[in-house]
Amino acid sequence: MLVDDRAITRTGIRAILDQDRAIEVAGEAADAAEAEREVLRLGPGVVLADAQSPGLDVVGLVRALAARHGDSMPAVLLTAQGTDDTAREALRAGAKGVVLSSATPEQLVAAVHMVSAGYAVHVAPGLRHGTGGDEPWPMTFSRPGADPDRARADLLTRREREVLQLLARGLSNAEMAAELVVSESTVKSHVQNLLDKLHLRNRVHAVIYAHRTGLASAACGCSGPPRAGAA
Repeated sequence: MLVDDRAITRTGIRAILDQDRAIEVAGEAADAAEAEREVLRLGPGVVLADAQSPGLDVVGLVRALAARHGDSMPAVLLTAQGTDDTAREALRAGAKGVVLSSATPEQLVAAVHMVSAGYAVHVAPGLRHGTGGDEPWPMTFSRPGADPDRARADLLTRREREVLQLLARGLSNAEMAAELVVSESTVKSHVQNLLDKLHLRNRVHAVIYAHRTGLASAACGCSGPPRAGAA
């Protein structure tokens, strides 16, 4: 359910979410009172609310939903320019995360899916490593009580996990390409994708991450002892 006092903003967000067939926008609300009524009537799994709408008391909404629904309250995901005082107070009241207004449509959709699955959204505005320019802000997820570093691995595809584990064994791009029966350019793409998703600076950091989180030894169909000296 979308909660924003600006109809044009709700229309734009609905258009983005409607592109994903796994997401259904059940309803909209322009203020906290209407949002409470619509949550009770529609029972949405996720409420996407603008933390900086002048006509919306988002903190009051989160508290009201928590008081009325308890553990069964929908996951409240905030949209905001940043984690200002209002957003931080809403998070303390029980909101599950913030999506910055500068997010791409893909990031917004990913955040809705992850919050619906029980994850919290964490943001760290800045540059993505290795891009050489401004890019969409990094976004990570974690389950309550979970290791945020390990939670980021949930964003990896099966093949990216395999590449990460081969990196942890010390294989070069050429050796990984031979092991996976793909081209070196495909391997390079997988490496860059996993570095971006895990917010890691380079291959060395990827190896450290894989061993720290236990992913280096997880079952992946890979075989053979660790290799030393590969770049």
